[in-house]
Amino acid sequence: MTDDILAKETTPRDAKIAALMLVLATVFWGFGFTWAKDVGDRINAAAGMAGEAMLGPVVALSVRFFFGAVLWLAIFPSARRGWTIGTLWRGGVIGGFLSAAVIAQHVGLTQTSAATMAFLTSLTVVIVPLMIAVGLRRLPRKRVVLAVAVATAGIWLLTGAKAERPSVGELYGIACATFYSVQLILLNILAPGDNPMRLTPAIFLVSGVISVAAAFVAPGHMSLPVSVLATPHVAIDLALLTIFSTLVSFGSMTIFQPRIDPTRATLIYMLEPIFAAAYAWVARGETMTPAGAAGAALILLANFAAEIDLFRRSES
Repeated sequence: MTDDILAKETTPRDAKIAALMLVLATVFWGFGFTWAKDVGDRINAAAGMAGEAMLGPVVALSVRFFFGAVLWLAIFPSARRGWTIGTLWRGGVIGGFLSAAVIAQHVGLTQTSAATMAFLTSLTVVIVPLMIAVGLRRLPRKRVVLAVAVATAGIWLLTGAKAERPSVGELYGIACATFYSVQLILLNILAPGDNPMRLTPAIFLVSGVISVAAAFVAPGHMSLPVSVLATPHVAIDLALLTIFSTLVSFGSMTIFQPRIDPTRATLIYMLEPIFAAAYAWVARGETMTPAGAAGAALILLANFAAEIDLFRRSES
C-alpha cells in the first residue's frame, strides 16, 4: 500500500492503472492545445475581435464543459443519483480553481505560443511539491526532488530554452499553473469523500457556469454570431475538446488522480508537452529541435525514476 498522506489507499496494481489513465489524459490535453488555439482564434475572428481577445477562449470553454456535463450524465447512470450538498460544494471548490486555471490558460494561449503555454502550465511540477511541503511541513523524498528537477529542465529544453522577461500571455500561464496546483491538491483531499462519477459532472457544471459568466463580460460577446459554433472547423474542434480533452482527460483526472500522490501526478502531467509537440508534428508538420528532443528524453527519464520509486514503496 502507498503511504502517501494525500493519496487514497490503494493496491500497487490500482496505482499503476491510475498512472496509465493519467498518461492517457495527458495525451488528449496535449492534443487540445492545438484544438483550443484554433477554435479560440476562429470565434474571435467571427466576432470581429483581435486574436488575443478573451471572448473566443471562454466561449469554447463554456461549450466544452456544459456539453461535457450533459454527455457524462447521459452515459453514466450512477452520476445522476445521490447528489448531496457535499457534492455541490466539493464540485464548486474544485471546479472554481479548475475554471480559473483553464480560463487563464486559454486566454494566455491567444497571446503566446502553445509550446510556451505548455511549459508554463507544467510549472505545477515545481509548485505542487512546494505547496505540499509548506502545508504538511514535510520535505519531498529525494528521488521526487530529483525527478522534479530533471522534468523541469526537460520542459525548458522542450519548449525552446528561453529566459526572457515574461509577456502578458506568459503571466497568464504562471497564474494558470498556480491555480492548477491548488486544484490538483484539492482533488486529492476532497474527491475521496464523494463518488467520482457524480463529482465529475458537478465540476464540469461549475466550470461551465463560470466560463459563461466570463463570456458575458468579455468584450465583443454581443457581436458574436452563434452560427459560428456550427461551422465545420469550429464544431469539430469543440467536439474533440469536449469528448477527449474534457470527458476522457478531466474525467480520468477526477477518478484516478486521488489514487496516487499529487506530486507523482504532476510528473505524469509533464508528458503533456511531448504529446503536444508530437501532435503538432503530425497535424501541422512542425518539427522538434535537437534541444526539444533532449527535453522530451529528460521528461521521460524523470517519470521513469518516479515510477521506480512508486514501485519500490508499493512493494515495501
